[in-house]
Amino acid sequence: NLMHAIQIWTIAIRPKTLIASISPVLIATTMAIKIGSFDWLIFLCTMCTALGIQITTNLANDYFDCLKGVDTYERKGFIRVTQAKLVSHKTMRQAIVVSMLLTLLTGLYLVIIGKALIACLLIVSLCLSILYTAGPYPLAYFGLGDLFVFIFFGPIALSGAYYLQIGSLSLEALLAGIAPGAISTAILTVNNVRDIDEDRLANKKTLVTNFGKSFGKWEYLFCLLTAFGSSFFFYESHPFALCSILCLLPASMLVKTMFTYKSPTELNLLLIKTGQLLCLFTALFCIGWML
Repeated sequence: NLMHAIQIWTIAIRPKTLIASISPVLIATTMAIKIGSFDWLIFLCTMCTALGIQITTNLANDYFDCLKGVDTYERKGFIRVTQAKLVSHKTMRQAIVVSMLLTLLTGLYLVIIGKALIACLLIVSLCLSILYTAGPYPLAYFGLGDLFVFIFFGPIALSGAYYLQIGSLSLEALLAGIAPGAISTAILTVNNVRDIDEDRLANKKTLVTNFGKSFGKWEYLFCLLTAFGSSFFFYESHPFALCSILCLLPASMLVKTMFTYKSPTELNLLLIKTGQLLCLFTALFCIGWML
């Protein structure tokens, strides 16, 4: 029935992680509004395209991780619909194609506005959303997942969204992208620490499988410190943006969990809470920027 189908596809798109694509668009738009430049249609198309790229990545990840034997009945993470046989391989392939086409559709208007730069960015982002887990050299299987997430959900996403509103690139937008990129990488790190055993069995080489669980814990701390540290770039031009540092208190609780957790299920909750931390950071940063 329809409700059951909606439930399954909601699980597949992983709504708890979608703040990773929403955050840079909101921050870039706030920066544009402060300058006095804002277009509603560009904002909506940018938001839909950013979400489309992440949803395509998530669906492809669900499908190819199942195909490559990474997701098994042993997995400790959230349900993966292909592995759980809630969606057939054929249906998931169709869903990936539909997601890509819808993303191209919303991105078409952005290409008209942003010309060649945005066209390249859209095509590269969509190709990488598939190549993240597909093909002979998937990024996530060669320790490049963290770098991909940091760059594309951080400086590139924010600079692209800013460029669409303002019509030019800026160092300020690039620097503002460090924080959402770093916190999104922290979300991925939780995922990699939790899945270390399954990833090793499937020969999926993440930074955590290469360097160990302890490395993953310190990577998580480093990501959060990088995020909050980057706010100091704006202490002269936008001092109130530093109110995002209020996130340090909840962040310290999350770091404590990462260093003291006993079971992988605790990491599932930590993953959700790290997503919530990115929500809080985004809200505080945007409010501070407008003051």
